[in-house]
Amino acid sequence: MRGITVDVADADSQAPLPVGLMTSSQLARRARLIETVIQLVAKSGTTAIQMRDVTDRSGVALGTVYRYFRSKDHLLAAALTEWQGKLTRRVLSSNRDENEDSLPLVKDFLRRVLQAFDRAPGMAVLMMQMTASSDPDVQQLTDQSGSGFDAAFDHLLAAGPRDDVSYIRLAIGCVLVDAVNRMSNGRATFQEVRGQVDGVADILLSTRARRSGSSRKDPSARASA
Repeated sequence: MRGITVDVADADSQAPLPVGLMTSSQLARRARLIETVIQLVAKSGTTAIQMRDVTDRSGVALGTVYRYFRSKDHLLAAALTEWQGKLTRRVLSSNRDENEDSLPLVKDFLRRVLQAFDRAPGMAVLMMQMTASSDPDVQQLTDQSGSGFDAAFDHLLAAGPRDDVSYIRLAIGCVLVDAVNRMSNGRATFQEVRGQVDGVADILLSTRARRSGSSRKDPSARASA
């Protein structure tokens, strides 16, 4: 996988301004930078992105960029985090009936995630690059994205036993990342990976439903398991 071309700048001489301390105008400029990167990645992928392109299209001066982001990788990771956050915020803002079957909700969420990456394969490549990065700023943002997906699954799996949620998240998450990777590399179609991800969700959640049903019939069953 090709790396990202890094523009040289004296970015380490001063730490970026924390988001919590930014004014409304600074937040607006930061948001323009992030949205510009999202558009560029969707159009051309990651390897062709240069900071000059970002500044020209966003109208934000290069020196100002490094007040908000330590490096280009930091900015790219922030763009990826924002883009992925759009996928999870809709789930987290929805009302969840704890008696509602989790399986259709989980499969709908997974479908939306796969569709988003299918429409923007550059984001899939960027996700793989950022996940492999050892940059602390990038790692912090990828952890934030991961926490968002965890929260979405927690919300969707509200019904049923809670002791297995982390395992279900882990299993589906691993399968989902693999599916996105294969789809972005042209080794599988959207329909193929959707079927595979749905199949894993079916097995995990049907097993969970059976466990939950047997627990309601015999409260001592899980304690003695």
